[in-house]
Amino acid sequence: MRRWFFRAGICLFPLAVTPIWIFLIARGSLNFGGGEKDLFLVIPWLVWSALFLAIGVVAWVRGLSWTRGLAWSAGGAAAILVVVGTGLLLFASGLLGVR
Repeated sequence: MRRWFFRAGICLFPLAVTPIWIFLIARGSLNFGGGEKDLFLVIPWLVWSALFLAIGVVAWVRGLSWTRGLAWSAGGAAAILVVVGTGLLLFASGLLGVR
């Protein structure tokens, strides 16, 4: 049971930190130089956290150790985010007339 809570805590930690990031940015404790636009920086973090949770649960169900599951979750979420971001960049550049 203790192992279950540890594993669930690892999978949920990035998603649980998201409201803290939002609060600190909105309050002004974290300032990235964009004013209120800094809150848009939370969107990639939120997507990465959701992917981390999903991949972590899949790794858990497949029986990977927590260290390998953590590595697969972090790497997989980052890779998916990079691929989607690159696809959006290429799509947007076509809309803007860049060849």
